[in-house]
Amino acid sequence: AFGAFGFAFNAARALMKAFVLTVIVLMVTAFLCIDKPRLLAFISSVPPERHRETWLRLAGYLDRGLAGVIRGQLMICLVNAVLTWIGLQFLGVRYSLLLGLVAGVFSIIPIFGTILSSVPIVLIAWGASGLERGVLTLGWILLIHFIEANFLNPKIMGSASKIHPVVVVFALIAGENAYGIAGALLAVPAASILQSCFRFFVLDRQLE
Repeated sequence: AFGAFGFAFNAARALMKAFVLTVIVLMVTAFLCIDKPRLLAFISSVPPERHRETWLRLAGYLDRGLAGVIRGQLMICLVNAVLTWIGLQFLGVRYSLLLGLVAGVFSIIPIFGTILSSVPIVLIAWGASGLERGVLTLGWILLIHFIEANFLNPKIMGSASKIHPVVVVFALIAGENAYGIAGALLAVPAASILQSCFRFFVLDRQLE
C-alpha cells in the first residue's frame, strides 16, 4: 500500500510539474508575441551602430529557426489531439473530446508529454467507461506515442525548424537525460539556436 501511495504521489507531482512548466512556457510565449515590436526594437538597439546590421542578420536567423520550432510543436499538438479524439471516439470512451484536448496540451512537451498525459487519460477512461475501455485506451495511446516518437516528432519538427530528424531525436534524448522534463521541453529550441548561430557564423560570414 505504501509503495502504491508513493507511486501515485510521484506521478501526481510529475504531472503537476509538467503542467506548471507548460503554463509558464505558454505565458512567456504570449508575452513575447504581444511585445514583439518592442522586443525587436530593444534587440536592435543593443549593439554599436557599426555592428547593428550583422546583429540584425543573426537575429533573423534565430527568429526563423525558433518560429519553425513553434509551428512544428503546435502541429504535433494538433495531430496528437485529433488522433486521441478519433481513437477514443471509436472506442466509445466518454469525454473523448476533453481527453483529446488534454493529450494535445501535454504534447507541448516533446515525446514525453504523451507519456505524462496517458496517466490521467487512462484513469478517466477507466472510471468513466470501464476497465476494458481503459486498457484499450492505453493501447491506443501507446500506438500514438510510437507514431509520434518515431515519425511525427522528428519529421514535423525537423521540417518546420530545418533541423535534421536525427538531430531532433538526439537533442530530445540529451535534454531529457540532462534536465528531465524541462530539458525535453527546451531541447529542440536550444538545438535550433545552436544551428542558427552555426549557419550565421559559418555560412553567412563566408558569403559576406
